[in-house]
Amino acid sequence: MQKRPFRTPLSMVLAMCATALFLCTTPAVAQGTTPFLTQIRNLTPKQQINYVLEARKRGYSLPQLEGLAKAQGATLEDLSLLRTAWSDSQTGGVGEGLQENLQDKGTRSFGNEPQMFDFFEEESDIFGSGFFANKNITETPQFYVATPAGYRLGPSDEITIDVWGASENRYEVTLSRQGVVRIDRLKPMYLSGLTLAAAERKIRNEFSSIYTGLSPDSPNESKVYLDVNLQKARSIVVNITGSVEAPGTYTISGFSSVLNALYAAGGPTENGSYRNISILRNGKEITSIDLYDFFVKGNYPSFFLNDQDVIVVAPHHKRITVEGAFKNTGRFETLENETIEDLLSYTGGFSSTAYKKAVYVDRVVELQREIIKIEQKAYVTAQLSDGDTVEAKNVTDKYTNRISVSGEVYLPGNYPFKETPTLSALLKSASGLTPNAYAEAAILYRSNQGFVNEVKTIDLAEIVNNTQDVQLQPNDSLVVISMENINPEKTVTIQGKVNEPGEVPFFKGMTARDLILIANGFQDRANTDQIELYTNVTEEQTNKRVDARWFSLAEAKEVELAPSDLMVVRLKPGYQSTTFVRLEGQVTRPGTYPIIKEDYTIYDLFHDAGGVLDGANLKGVSIERSITKETQENIEDTADSLNFFFKDDTKIKIGVDFEKVLSKKGDHPDNILLKSSDLVLFPKEDSTISILGEVQRETATPYDNSISLREAVIRAGGVKRSSDYKNAYVVYQNGDVRGTKNFLFFRIRPKLEPGAIVVVPLKEQRERISIQETIGLTSAIASLTLLVRSLTQ
Repeated sequence: MQKRPFRTPLSMVLAMCATALFLCTTPAVAQGTTPFLTQIRNLTPKQQINYVLEARKRGYSLPQLEGLAKAQGATLEDLSLLRTAWSDSQTGGVGEGLQENLQDKGTRSFGNEPQMFDFFEEESDIFGSGFFANKNITETPQFYVATPAGYRLGPSDEITIDVWGASENRYEVTLSRQGVVRIDRLKPMYLSGLTLAAAERKIRNEFSSIYTGLSPDSPNESKVYLDVNLQKARSIVVNITGSVEAPGTYTISGFSSVLNALYAAGGPTENGSYRNISILRNGKEITSIDLYDFFVKGNYPSFFLNDQDVIVVAPHHKRITVEGAFKNTGRFETLENETIEDLLSYTGGFSSTAYKKAVYVDRVVELQREIIKIEQKAYVTAQLSDGDTVEAKNVTDKYTNRISVSGEVYLPGNYPFKETPTLSALLKSASGLTPNAYAEAAILYRSNQGFVNEVKTIDLAEIVNNTQDVQLQPNDSLVVISMENINPEKTVTIQGKVNEPGEVPFFKGMTARDLILIANGFQDRANTDQIELYTNVTEEQTNKRVDARWFSLAEAKEVELAPSDLMVVRLKPGYQSTTFVRLEGQVTRPGTYPIIKEDYTIYDLFHDAGGVLDGANLKGVSIERSITKETQENIEDTADSLNFFFKDDTKIKIGVDFEKVLSKKGDHPDNILLKSSDLVLFPKEDSTISILGEVQRETATPYDNSISLREAVIRAGGVKRSSDYKNAYVVYQNGDVRGTKNFLFFRIRPKLEPGAIVVVPLKEQRERISIQETIGLTSAIASLTLLVRSLTQ
C-alpha cells in the first residue's frame, strides 16, 4: 500500500509560526511550555510587555502579531491585552532594563519569515482600508455607556429591576438560554429579542400584580416606581467569512456592531467588498451593510449582532481607480447604476485646482483600452465599469491677462491687463516708485508663446513725467532696479586697538574722528599720538599704489576720508602685556606668578616661590607647555611628510633635573626659560617603581638603589610571550623617557629612579606567508631560474 505524501494544513503552519514566535520571550515564560498568542492572558503584565519587546526587536509589527493571534482563534480580550502591552512598550512603562532588551541584537530567529506578513505592512489605497489599519481603534465597545436604544436582549444578558417608592426591592436576573427570566410569585417572562424599553413595559405589566402602586391611578402615598437596566451584556459567538483578512469564529460583546466584528477580523481583503456585507441569521440574510454610509456620511451601522450570526464579506463589485485633481484619490467601489456623480461624493469632490467641466476615463474595452471624456452635464447619468481609471485634470499655471511688476515699487505683484494696459497705469496701480528706485532704466520682459523673447530698457522718469508711455501686452513683466545695485556701497575700514574694528559704510564728508567714534573708541594702551591712514591712489596713475599718512587724535577731525581708506590704530611703542606661569606641587607658595623679565627661568621662579617643602622630588620636576597655533602651523608647513597632527589643546612635557640646577645655582642647561601659560610642577617623592605593559601582572614595587629594570620585571612575574622586552623603556617622574641602548654585543638598560615607570611594549605582529603565497613565490623563483638558464645557454 502506497503512503500518501504528508501535507501540512494551513492552520498547523500558522500554529507552528506562533510557537516559534514565542521562543525568544522572557526566561520565566521560556522555562515552561511555550505559550500561544491565545494564552497571553496567562502571562504577567511584565511578561506580556517583554514578549512584545522581543517581537519588536525581531522586526514584527503590531498588525503582524494580531494576524497570528487571529489565525489561532484569539479572543477580543487577547487582542486587547496584546495592544495594551504594545502601547506600554512604546511609552517606556516597563523600565529601562526591558528597553535595553529591545536594542540588544540577538542571534535567535523570532517566529517565521517576516515576508509572509508583508500584506499587513503595505498601505493600501483602497478607500476605507485605513479604518481597519488604524491601531488606535479598538474593536471592543465601551461597556460603561448607556445601553443603545436599538440593543435587543438575548440569552445570558444580566438585567437589574429596581423598585422604589412605597415599596423598595432590587432584582438581578439573567436571561436563560430560552430567553426567559424567572422571578418568585410571577410567571416566566420571555424577554429575548425585546429592546430594553419594551422589556421594561412587559416587566412593569407583570409586576403590577404584586406591586399595586405601579398602577397609574394609585394614590401618591402608595406610588411605586420601576426601572430596568442592563447590568452586563452577553458575549456572543459570530462567524466571519468571505473576503476578510482573518476569517474565523470570534467571541465578542453583545454590544458589538458589525464594524467592531469586522475590525477584529482585520477588515476586507484586497478583493473584498466594503459595500456588500451580508448578515445571516438562522441561514437567512436579515440585512446588508454598506460601509460607505459610515465612511462618507457618518451613519454608524446601529444593527446589533446575535449569537451564531454569520458575517459574509462578498468580493467587490466595480473597483474604480481615481487619480488626479480630486480631494481623495485611490481605489473606490461602486455599485450597479452608480454614476460619476456618486463617485464624486465618495472622493469629496474636485480639488481647488481641478478642471471641473470634464473628467477622463481610462476603460478596458474587450482587448484594448480607450480614453473617454465625460462632460459635466453627463456626471449624473454616466455609469462606470469595473477597472475604470477616472482622472481629473489640473488647470495650467499659465496666465492670459497677467501683467507683473517687481522691484522698487510700493505694491509689487500681478495685475490684470485690462486695468494696466500701459506702463503709467501699471505704476499707478503699484502706487508708484520707491525712493530707492533707479528711474533712468527699468527692464521690461516680454513673452511670446510662453518664452521670454524680448527685453526692453525703459526710462521711467519719462513715464512718471507723462512725456512718454509704453503699451503693454499680456504676460509682460516690469523689473524696477534699486539704486543700491547701480551704485555699490562704498566703505572704509578701521583696524587695530579699537573697540569695534571692521568695515563701515562711507559717507561724504566723513572724517577720521567720525570713524573712530563709529568704532566705539580706543582700547587700553592704544597709540593715539600716531594713527595711520592708508589711501588707494592707483587711479592717479603714479608709481605708488597706497598713500600713507600719520596723525594724532587731536588732528583726526581735520582728516577727511576717501572710499576704501584703511585706518590702523596700533599699540603704544614698546608695550607688552603681562604674561604668567603657574606653579604647583610641593612648593612653599604655589599659584600664579608673572614673568617679570625676558630671561625669567625656573630657577628664578623657585626663589620667588620661597623654595620647596620637605618631601619634594627635585629630580622629578616638569614643565607642561602648550604649543601655540603659530608653532603648530610652522611645524606642519615644514614637516608635511611626517604627517604631524595637533589638537587645539596640544601640550608637551619637559623634564627638569632641578637638583643639578640648584647645585649649580642656575648655571645649568636644565634651567629653562619660562613662557606664558607654562605649568611648573614640583612633585612629591615617590618611593615605588611601577611595572606596566606586557608583563604577567602589572604592579608596583618599593624602590631601592640596587633594583634594575630586569629585577623590576621579574618582580612583576616576568614577561609574556607577546612582549617586546628588548625595547622596554622607562618613564621618569619628570616625564623623561629613556630606552635600551645597544653597545657592541651588550644592551645597556636605563637606570631606575624613585617614581619611575617601567613599560614593556607589545611585540609587533608580523604577517605569516600563507601556503598559497609560498607556492606562488616558489613558482616565480622556478620560472626565473629557467629563464636565466635559457639565456645563459
